[in-house]
Amino acid sequence: MARDELRTLAKGLAVIEAFDATHPEMTLSDVARRTAISPGSAQRILRTLASLGYVGSDGLRFSLRPRALQLGYAYLSSLPLAAVAQPLLSSLTAQLEGSCSLALLDGDAVVYVARASARRLARDYMSIGTRMPAHATSVGKVLLAALSPDAVDAVLAHATLEQLTPNTLCKPDAIRAAVRQAAVAGYAINDQETIMGLRSIAVPVVSDGRVIAALGASAEVVHTTLATMEGEWLRSLRATTADFASALSARETPSYAYRR
Repeated sequence: MARDELRTLAKGLAVIEAFDATHPEMTLSDVARRTAISPGSAQRILRTLASLGYVGSDGLRFSLRPRALQLGYAYLSSLPLAAVAQPLLSSLTAQLEGSCSLALLDGDAVVYVARASARRLARDYMSIGTRMPAHATSVGKVLLAALSPDAVDAVLAHATLEQLTPNTLCKPDAIRAAVRQAAVAGYAINDQETIMGLRSIAVPVVSDGRVIAALGASAEVVHTTLATMEGEWLRSLRATTADFASALSARETPSYAYRR
């Protein structure tokens, strides 16, 4: 593929990624500003995406169309983690009465690839595909704890360490300390760092000796205490990760027909 074609593809993907929960609809100027693409280029890319069915417009504002979901579904359908995790998450959610999620690290953010929401949750703030800053989540701290110190420094150097709540750790030294604590303890706690009124706990999912994901459970502060999370919930999470590793191993082990 020619360099110009690669640049056009990169710009097209950047335009798609510019739409999010905060910016579900944007004008041409908005898209150009958020992607640092010239208005002329942004207009050509939007027209192309519209002709392919990925973007729609009311004449002034643009928004993603349902076809854009195919990009995410293609990834999830190729990911055995999500298929294996979903029944385990549903079972764990019923047991804890808390919402449970599986997350992967993507740069300085975590992406939730499987999710089971508690029935009593007043308002669910995430769904499959949601991205959150790694430094402000329990799953993020667990995943960062699996990296080398130099790799953690590289992530923090390029991250926008946004303070989402008064409790969010947003200073690099404080985040490094929390990551080291997660590495030593084998779990991480998020006490209203992402959203006020919500706390969570996360543990690493280990397969073949390496951390491949993070398993987290969350609940509103009125429904659980930190002591309960670090006791009953932590035991249940670790038991589930063991089941997860076994299920992954069984899925990856080839089966052979019996031969006489």
